Amino acid sequence: MRPIFLGKREPFFRKPCAARRRERSVFSAGRNEGLAKKATGGGFTLVELLVSISIFSLITTVAVFNHSKFNGTVILTNLAYEVALSVRQAQFYGIIVRQTSADATKFDSGYGIHFDLTNPSTYFIFEDVKSGGVPNHVYDGSDISVETFRIQKGNAISKVCVDGNCSNSVVDISFVRPNPDAYIRAGGIQGTSYGKAEICVSSPSGTKRKVTVESTGQISVSVDAGAVCN
Repeated sequence: MRPIFLGKREPFFRKPCAARRRERSVFSAGRNEGLAKKATGGGFTLVELLVSISIFSLITTVAVFNHSKFNGTVILTNLAYEVALSVRQAQFYGIIVRQTSADATKFDSGYGIHFDLTNPSTYFIFEDVKSGGVPNHVYDGSDISVETFRIQKGNAISKVCVDGNCSNSVVDISFVRPNPDAYIRAGGIQGTSYGKAEICVSSPSGTKRKVTVESTGQISVSVDAGAVCN
């Protein structure tokens, strides 16, 4: 005889084989149903997938656009600093170390930088050869081009202004030793001197930067907060 248990469930291993098979089949069916529910509830519907792709595409487009705009701004800012360094280089040549082209033992020529809006993608440093015993502070036929700078990536010099007047297309800034002061001339005219030159550079997207050269020799780069470069 099998033992009789009162008030307690009969242990599984004591149950007949048929009863154990029934419980096993019920347990397996419940587990499979749970797994099927998990598998069914963990996926995406077609609408959810399309919405996710749309959101991802929008975020990617915005990120690429902002990245391109940021790169253009950085490149333009670097260009403005390159122009400022070119002016500083001409100043360095004029007051310290650069000898004349005609005689390497002499250092009495002036050196300047020439901007001309008829060719807005280039500017150059020139030797201001003496005319009548002194440099004339403008680039003319007797002067010598020393180094040419070319602007790329669609950027350009958009304006050249002197004392707030932006009607001129040509500006020369020159230096003669021993003074670091800048001689600022406009339109190729020798006699008229100005207190400040502003060189505007712009990108294809319309972003602008300004290089300011004071007659005292001070050179600075800034975002054009006023209406000079507009």
